[in-house]
Amino acid sequence: MGMAEPMPYIKVADCRNTVMVTHMNHRPQETARYEKIDDEFYRVVRTGEVRRYGESSETKGDNRKSVIQSFQRLKMIINCNYDKPSNTRFITLTYAENMTNNSQLMRDLCEFWRNLRVKYEKFEYIYVKEKQARGAWHVHAILFFEGEAPFMENKVVADCWGKGFVNVQGFDDNINNLGNYLCAYLTDGDRNTKKGVRLDNYESGIRLFNCSRGIKRPKVTEVDYFTYADMVLSGDLVQLSDKTSKIELEAGNAPLVVKREIYGVI
Repeated sequence: MGMAEPMPYIKVADCRNTVMVTHMNHRPQETARYEKIDDEFYRVVRTGEVRRYGESSETKGDNRKSVIQSFQRLKMIINCNYDKPSNTRFITLTYAENMTNNSQLMRDLCEFWRNLRVKYEKFEYIYVKEKQARGAWHVHAILFFEGEAPFMENKVVADCWGKGFVNVQGFDDNINNLGNYLCAYLTDGDRNTKKGVRLDNYESGIRLFNCSRGIKRPKVTEVDYFTYADMVLSGDLVQLSDKTSKIELEAGNAPLVVKREIYGVI
C-alpha cells in the first residue's frame, strides 16, 4: 500500500470516519448513457433507441457492472453513518414462501418499518435486497441508533415482519470498515461463489438498496493530485486498504484503470 501515482481524475468521498479515494486514468463520462422513460422502458442517449428493461440487448455483464457500482456507493453510505458497533444492529428478513415480486417486497417493507418504529426508539436504516438461488427475495438491513441500540429479540422483530423468518445480530468491535465488511459479505466478489453468482440474478432497473430519510450521505469532491497528496501526508489519516482493477473498454480504447484507497480518520 502507498500513495497512488498521478492520474487525470481523483475523487474523494468524505464518509466522516473514513475517506475513500478513487483514481482513474480516464475522466468519467459526464452525461448519462441511459434515460429512464418509465418502469418498463429506457432510452439509449447516444442512439435514441428505446429498450425494455431486461431485454437481451442489455447484456448480463453490463447489468453486473451496474450492480457492482451500486455496492461501491453503498459502501460509502454505510461508512458515513457508522459510528460504533453498540449503536448498530444488522437484521435479515426472509420469506416463508418463494416470494419473487419486487413490488410486493416494497409494500411489505413499508409495513415492516412502520411496525418496527412503534416498538423501538428512533433509528435510521439502510436495506439491501438480495435474491436467493431459487429467485426469492430476502433483505439485509442495517439499523443506526443515536445512542446504544436496544436489545431486539428475534421474536419481536419477526412479529413486526410477519412474512417469514428474522435474524438480528450485532457487530464486533474489531470492524473498522463496516461498508467493506458488509459488501464483501453480500457479494463475496468472486463470480464462482454462491453469492458471486447471485450478482447476475439482479434484474435490470430494480434498485438494489434504499435508505431512510435521515441517512447521512458522503461529501464527494474532485481534487487535483497536490490536494490528494497533502491530505494523505497530513497525519490525520491511516490507510486501511487499496485495490487496483482494470476494466476493458470498447475496441481501440485503452483499458480503464481504477485504484481505490480507503483511509481511516485518526
